[in-house]
Amino acid sequence: MVSCQTSQPVFSKRGETYKSAREIAAEKRQARKSGTYAKRTRKSRGGTLASKDRSSRTRVKNPRELDQDIATLIKTARSYTGTPYRWGGTTRVGMDCSGLLCTSFQSIDVTLPRTSEEQSRFGQEVKVRNLREGDLVFFGANRFSREITHVGMITDVISDDEIRFIHASTSLGVIENNFFAEHYQKIFIKAVRPPL
Repeated sequence: MVSCQTSQPVFSKRGETYKSAREIAAEKRQARKSGTYAKRTRKSRGGTLASKDRSSRTRVKNPRELDQDIATLIKTARSYTGTPYRWGGTTRVGMDCSGLLCTSFQSIDVTLPRTSEEQSRFGQEVKVRNLREGDLVFFGANRFSREITHVGMITDVISDDEIRFIHASTSLGVIENNFFAEHYQKIFIKAVRPPL
């Protein structure tokens, strides 16, 4: 069984140092503890609009609308967008579907089970009409299978017919798709809300 790794590479571009999602999350936790994050949050609620995250290809909700842990979780998962698929992978070199979630949940100090089948038992089952950001969605190999082989996480509830989820696709790597796309509806098995 592969376990989630704890170290990430540091990238440098145009003189700026880029940090791993885990390091960014640790800095945010530290800022929350010291009170600097709370001051910044209060300021943004006082009328100054929070800036939109332009690094993502999909719309990012205003941080006021999401619980801070859920927002951190989604931001961490999205930071892996484009990472190629690798079975058992948990790094930017390669990532599998359950590894993406295991690694993302570490950013909020939650230890998620390693496999998609185990993750499907981590939390309370949720009906599709009640899906919200941070919920996990589970799929089978085909429409006839009830064995869980794939997992993703809801990132954006837009409308009754568009809910975005992030996952590690075997062909496209880490990507966001519409949960209501015909292919995913055929293989959908269940949704779970993890205890945070």
